[in-house]
Amino acid sequence: MRIGLFTDTYTPDINGVVSSIVTLQKELKKNGHDVFVITNHKAARTRLDGNVLRLPGMELKWLYGYKLSTPYHFSAKEEIKKMRLDVIHVHTEFGVGMFGRIVAKYLNIPLVTTYHTMYEDYTHYINKFDLEEVEKVSKKVVSSFSRMLSDSAQAVISPSEKTKETLLHYGVTTPIYVIPTGLNFDQFKKDAIDESQVKSIRNHYGIQEDEKLVVFVGRIAPEKSIDIQIEGFRYIKDKKIKLMIVGDGPQLEELKKLVSTYELEEQVIFTGKKAREEVPSYYACADCFVSASLTETQGMTYIEALACGLPVFARWDDVLKDLVVENETGFLFEDAQDFAKKVEMFFAMPKEKINHIRENAQKKVIKYDANVFCSKVVSVYYQAIDDFEDAYEVVKIKTLDDYVKLYVENDKEDQPIKILISIDDYFQYKIRLHTRLDRSKIIEFQKKEVVIEAYRGAIRKIRMKDYTKKEITQYLQKNHILEEKDRNMIIDELEEKGYINDQAYLQMKMEKLQISLMGKGGIRRYLLGKGLSIDDIDQALKQVDDETELYKAKVMAEKLMSTIKDKSRKMKKQTIIKKLISLGFDSDIAKHSAENLDYGNEEDDDVLIKTIQKAYRNYQRKYDGKELNYKIIAYCIQKGFKKSEIEKMLTRMEWYHE
Repeated sequence: MRIGLFTDTYTPDINGVVSSIVTLQKELKKNGHDVFVITNHKAARTRLDGNVLRLPGMELKWLYGYKLSTPYHFSAKEEIKKMRLDVIHVHTEFGVGMFGRIVAKYLNIPLVTTYHTMYEDYTHYINKFDLEEVEKVSKKVVSSFSRMLSDSAQAVISPSEKTKETLLHYGVTTPIYVIPTGLNFDQFKKDAIDESQVKSIRNHYGIQEDEKLVVFVGRIAPEKSIDIQIEGFRYIKDKKIKLMIVGDGPQLEELKKLVSTYELEEQVIFTGKKAREEVPSYYACADCFVSASLTETQGMTYIEALACGLPVFARWDDVLKDLVVENETGFLFEDAQDFAKKVEMFFAMPKEKINHIRENAQKKVIKYDANVFCSKVVSVYYQAIDDFEDAYEVVKIKTLDDYVKLYVENDKEDQPIKILISIDDYFQYKIRLHTRLDRSKIIEFQKKEVVIEAYRGAIRKIRMKDYTKKEITQYLQKNHILEEKDRNMIIDELEEKGYINDQAYLQMKMEKLQISLMGKGGIRRYLLGKGLSIDDIDQALKQVDDETELYKAKVMAEKLMSTIKDKSRKMKKQTIIKKLISLGFDSDIAKHSAENLDYGNEEDDDVLIKTIQKAYRNYQRKYDGKELNYKIIAYCIQKGFKKSEIEKMLTRMEWYHE
């Protein structure tokens, strides 16, 4: 395979990104792949050194010599075209990294990107005055920018689960593969390190044989929180314990002043920038390693230190899971004083215990073998190439209100696929006719389409009739297969746009239910069934006074009385009271309304005669004699008349037979 590694930082720079790239480059070549590195340098001309193409760049002094170049290198495009790359692997987000993305699109080459840097932890470089609003906007820009760049690739490599979770939180939808950066352990093995060089380093910095050394290796910058370990040395009473800070960066002078302020010049040593090949010797001359950083995407220096058998002192961070185990491979501290306490405790341990921790440290990082790292990355390359070859071409675009219907096809499908996408996605992914979309992107759009269809279905339902939040939620649950977060998102948007408004629904329904002569209890039951808040319902019902409630009950009682026929006066009252209570009226109001009705001048005897005559008409064709009498008596009892009264009245009927 022919692979292009695009990066803004490369040798002779020393940092985690360079370590990762160099390790990958060596392992890929060892496994028979052709590897090309496209980077930059402090010069005005493009230069090709073997398989390393260096583009013009400008050094940013305030960012530890970071070199930035324009993303447009027209002449270099042709040079890269000659490389006949099978895949482009971008390792940085700006200058050269952006150029790599342009080249991938221009030459129609699949793109893989590694997210090495947690940029939201670096916003202090632009937020000089620590303004909350600037910080908030900066982090939002980082989120959007990271999502845009990640989603432009066929695959994203994340050095840790922590980084993957961050990218998912940003909304990245491209497949993310967690592959910890590998390490070539050969350079950290004891027999590979020159003991004389180790002694020379200790002698050069005045470290005596009986003195203990804690080392930090890395970029000297605010995000590394080096001030915490320096402060910790204020509390370390044993002056034979020293701290060596290996590296360079924008905070170097500031930290030197801090050391001077704390009067720690005899205990804290700054070495400045060291060549990459010298770094293992600096680890080897120390007794343990420390870093208080919480901004690592993986923490390569932790792994390097452990590979050298150095116990690690660190503040807890997700990247340390399974790396730094308390009292087994190192120690976790919370602040400067806690760090000092644990350092002194460590050096007071028996030699056997310290050696045991050293052995554990080396065993812990075996899984970070460079060859394993390389094979996993190559697997991602092949997957990205497959996904790229399975890409679809947009052959037709149709706009529909707030949505766009895409017609896409590839060589493996008989018919174009129709997909409904949002206007936002249409513009975000800059979709035009003949745009290529990866299979993963099509799958993502299809998942989103399910949500879009559910939303449109809810809109159609609401346009026909008003519904509450609960009712629309139930509709979505019943008719659409959605994840809870998507269902909640739809509900939130409907509420935001005013399509669902439970307060307005409550007021509207209150008016209608009042007109329908329903009692307060019935109104409460009805509205609770619609999913409205009981507190809101009770607050609305306070507007209905007792006088209004009594008036509604009387009107309803009169309507009910007109529908009740062939019943005794008592039965009529009981029936009306039950009906009123079932409609939600208070029992006292129901009784009062029923008792104050005008039941007319007709006596119960007259009503009873009519009831008997009606029963006779109903049953006389089917029954006769005593059986007919029993049926008539039962019917009249149901209408509220007493048996004795019914029997007495029956004797007055001309058709009655004993």
